[in-house]
Amino acid sequence: DDKGVISTKTKLDYESQKNYTLNISLSDGSTTDYATVFIQVTDVNDNSPVFDTIDTTIFILENKPPGTSVTSVSAKDVDEGFNGLVVYTLKGGEGKMDIDTSGLILLEKELDREKQGLYNLTVIASDQGQPVQSTALNLTVIIDDVNDNYPVFSSSISPEVPVPEDAVLGSALQNLSATDLDAGANAVVTYRIVSQEPPTSPLMFSVNASTGELSLIQRLDYETIKQFQVEVEASDGGQPSLSSKIVVIVQVLDVNDNPPEFNQATYHISVFENLQKGSPVYTFSVADKDEVENARVTYYLSAEDGDNPYSIQQDGTILATDSVDREAKEKYELLLVASDNGVPQRQNFTHVSIQVLDVNDNPPRFTKAQYSASVHVATAKEGESVLSVSATDLDIGTNSVISYSLMNHSDDFHINSHTGEITLGSNLDHITADTVVTLIVVATDHGDPQLTANGKSFDDINDNPPVYSSWIQTKLSAPENAAGLDLGVFSATDRDVGVNALISYSLQDDFAGMFHIDSSTGKLMTKKSLDREMTDSYELKILAMDAGKPPHSASLVLSITVEDVNDNPPVFPQKSYSVTVKENEPPHVILTATATDKDIGYNAIVHYSITGDTTPFHVGELSGNISSLQPLDYESHSMYTFILKAFNPGEPYLQDTANITAKLITHGPSFLVTVEDVNEEGPVFDKPSY
Repeated sequence: DDKGVISTKTKLDYESQKNYTLNISLSDGSTTDYATVFIQVTDVNDNSPVFDTIDTTIFILENKPPGTSVTSVSAKDVDEGFNGLVVYTLKGGEGKMDIDTSGLILLEKELDREKQGLYNLTVIASDQGQPVQSTALNLTVIIDDVNDNYPVFSSSISPEVPVPEDAVLGSALQNLSATDLDAGANAVVTYRIVSQEPPTSPLMFSVNASTGELSLIQRLDYETIKQFQVEVEASDGGQPSLSSKIVVIVQVLDVNDNPPEFNQATYHISVFENLQKGSPVYTFSVADKDEVENARVTYYLSAEDGDNPYSIQQDGTILATDSVDREAKEKYELLLVASDNGVPQRQNFTHVSIQVLDVNDNPPRFTKAQYSASVHVATAKEGESVLSVSATDLDIGTNSVISYSLMNHSDDFHINSHTGEITLGSNLDHITADTVVTLIVVATDHGDPQLTANGKSFDDINDNPPVYSSWIQTKLSAPENAAGLDLGVFSATDRDVGVNALISYSLQDDFAGMFHIDSSTGKLMTKKSLDREMTDSYELKILAMDAGKPPHSASLVLSITVEDVNDNPPVFPQKSYSVTVKENEPPHVILTATATDKDIGYNAIVHYSITGDTTPFHVGELSGNISSLQPLDYESHSMYTFILKAFNPGEPYLQDTANITAKLITHGPSFLVTVEDVNEEGPVFDKPSY
């Protein structure tokens, strides 16, 4: 202006032109002077950094190590000096990534797609001017999957699968599904059976390759194989493929599919007619291939004509419940039915024919009470027949063969011992007047002992000992915990008569008063309760002695088995257990706790169950094996406590109990499961930047 002040006419822009040269003239009207002015434009921080164009979506594999380059960014600022000096900062990435001064974004920590598959990053480019100018660039980092995870079987899978032996082919037994935290083909799981124990050809089971459903493809038979161990493998589709295995115990459950079986279609049994009441006749052997209640046999014995002097015990022994008389009935035709206690009930039957054998219990009987005849002495000749006597015997065989004799010797008369014909022994010439001669004829059978027509035997001497019948059942069974049991009558016979045949009975050892026998009848009973856990069997010797002089004796040895009654609970060897389990281990058996029961058979079968904090655990119902159902995580749950109960299903129901905590009545040992930490977590800052 006229004062010499130079001013700008427009806004200067350092980035467009950094200096100007002005030529100035000064004139007073007559004289003119000239000057040159150089104007240097000073930079002002009026530009923000500008990023070069790049792809804002980046892909990186999850297994790349720390230090790997993720991407590189570059920003420019047209200002100069500090105003154009660009510094980069990174937001997001959760500490997994960082950026250096050149704009290179690097991995700081290992990635895990299964925990986080995408990161939203913001790169801020800032200059160093005053005030600071900055620009932000948004990047998306997508983590590509690497096959670094094994398939994991579902925690709901039960390690033991009960299957009835009559299960339909094709039945689904359990879904053995597994999941894989990877993605794509790396997460596609296929299934196959690795092994089956015991092995069969073909296999008993199949698994759906896509779903993991375990199915039955062959008929089960509890009586052949009671348990299978099936190992199934789950493999992913990665390269290389990763796989996990699980073992499933298939418990085959008994189904009542077998009837009791007799070892003969018909039975022919013989007994002597003097068999005493309560005497055993025969013991049947019946087999049922099933088990427990399905194999417990109940017997029913009936006569086809309703006449049945026999009964049957539930051990299969036929007893005589009434006297039998061969002369009244020689044979009994019986029907024996054996039924099991299964559902549905199955039964079988057999025909039993009992032949009654003859005993010499009938004396001969004359056909007449008195016989008479007349003999003319004048014409009598030695050997001439006078008359014949005849007797009959209701017995058979040698017991009915009769011999005849004269009670008193006679010179005038003889008798044929076989025919009973009485003949003259002389001419009777010594008889001169009418005379009545009375002869007493004795008819004697050939039985043992011999019986006479008048029912009396000959004078006896004690030359026979008592004898026990070979038909007597010497193997007995009796339940424990019951006193006053009637074990039967064990009587002997003596072929002598009178006092020589009078038998008394005693026990060689009554086992401290446990047993008692009636001295007159031979009836054997228990006086105290038996206890199988103390003594499970006895050998009892019965002595039978007659009253003759000198006396004779015989002995009978009984083997008595004490039947078990469910009177003992299962017992654990200890009341608490502690076990250490590493985290992240696949499902497996962590502890086996076995309880014992002093009973036997069905009463000693122990079942197991657990209560309390049992979410990740399972116990085998029959094995007592405690298994983890899933990998355990120390960081989420470092300790578990729960209760194991052992019980048996007998009658009465018995179990083991333990008082674990105050105010709680527990049902078994307390299990303390401690999860052992594995160093899988690194230190973590509480903020991504400071």
